[in-house]
Amino acid sequence: MAMAIYHLAAGIVLLFVAHNVSAASEPYANVTLHSPLMSARVFLPYKDESEDSQYYVGSRFEHGSMIGDVVYGHKTVYGREMWRTPHDASWPESGVGLASEFGCGDDGPTCAGKGDITNGVLGYESAKNGEPFLKIGVGALIKGSCPDCLTDPTDDYKFNSPYKFYRQPKWSTLPSPSPNEVSYLHEESLGDLGYRIQKTIRLEGNIMTVRTILSNSGKKQFSTPWYSHHFFTGDNDPVGPGYGIDLGLSEYGVRASAPLFDQPGIGLGWAEDLNTYANVTMARDGSISMRMSKTIPEGVRLKAEFLDEQTITLTDGSFTLHAPNGLSVEERIPELQSQSRNPFIYKYNVYAERGTLSPEPMLLLYLQPAETTVWTQHLKFTSPVDARFGAPFLSMYLPSDWRNPSFMYWRSALAVALCSAAFAGFYSMFIGRRVDAYAPIPDAAVDVV
Repeated sequence: MAMAIYHLAAGIVLLFVAHNVSAASEPYANVTLHSPLMSARVFLPYKDESEDSQYYVGSRFEHGSMIGDVVYGHKTVYGREMWRTPHDASWPESGVGLASEFGCGDDGPTCAGKGDITNGVLGYESAKNGEPFLKIGVGALIKGSCPDCLTDPTDDYKFNSPYKFYRQPKWSTLPSPSPNEVSYLHEESLGDLGYRIQKTIRLEGNIMTVRTILSNSGKKQFSTPWYSHHFFTGDNDPVGPGYGIDLGLSEYGVRASAPLFDQPGIGLGWAEDLNTYANVTMARDGSISMRMSKTIPEGVRLKAEFLDEQTITLTDGSFTLHAPNGLSVEERIPELQSQSRNPFIYKYNVYAERGTLSPEPMLLLYLQPAETTVWTQHLKFTSPVDARFGAPFLSMYLPSDWRNPSFMYWRSALAVALCSAAFAGFYSMFIGRRVDAYAPIPDAAVDVV
């Protein structure tokens, strides 16, 4: 009887494990970071030992910044199902989650502002067509090799058109002190130009940190903007009512009760008016919030640029995103308050489509030869489930989460624990007590318990 129960328990456990393995299959090289409260998937910027393909090999976003599929309790944010599907790893826009870019997100080799601010590219203007230039965080690209380059006589850099690689970028993994952290290194050089990037992603409790160290390894100074795109949706719901952002900026000297922001995309014909789909309000203290009032249809794009030159704006680059599923994400960059020279706030934009609500505070980085700067994205995930249940990890035992591959280890552990407990209880009730009921003296009276 005991052996039969043992085999039954083992079979149940094997079923759970088999389900978890099949559910967790992922065609792209990745590492899933876990904490007792949540999980996040980091798509590796190189092929792993399994020879799975890379999630992103495009020429726009930093290859080491593909972090998404965040699961907190039974809620998901920064998923992939709402953005540029079916997925094309080589398309410039096909990032995920916290995908970041060195540059200002516009065409041209330079960005607006004082001094020589490069659009994330080094050596572009001095290169001839067919010659290489560097895109920071991406690698060495070939000038003139993008499809839009062939039809544009201006010779401008096209940030959102796919360039061919001059050589394959190299990333290497660095030792990590714990299993809930991953760190890697990337460097590239071209003549007197060069850069080095070290990136560390760590998950602890309900806090994710993404630390970036950028070094100028060349002989010439450069300055460039940087931003994380934040491809944000919750549980694959299209952007509409229930979504919102509290922006970490305040405007002063504004007579009207509504904040001021520019929408250059309207005049250029590729964007619609944000006010049609969202209510943007300003409190008495000047703080700004945005709440979506209407679902964004397919094909509609929205962009608002804050930090207007006609207003006095204070910002620490922070924000809090809200999803209809109740999950909120607060991001701040501590170095903006603690470092005197690098980085600075450059712009503060908000971009939205049906498949993303994206706050984009931009940093401006100045690096002399051999100089290094560092910044950290500090993201805190919270949900109303914290108040209802006392701890968010309790919610991952809801029925919907048994299908979620991010919790395969928790499901397996729970299955083993439940089966072990059931077996122990059955054994003590029906088998163990029968053994205890036998008298040590043959034919003696037995008190049956």
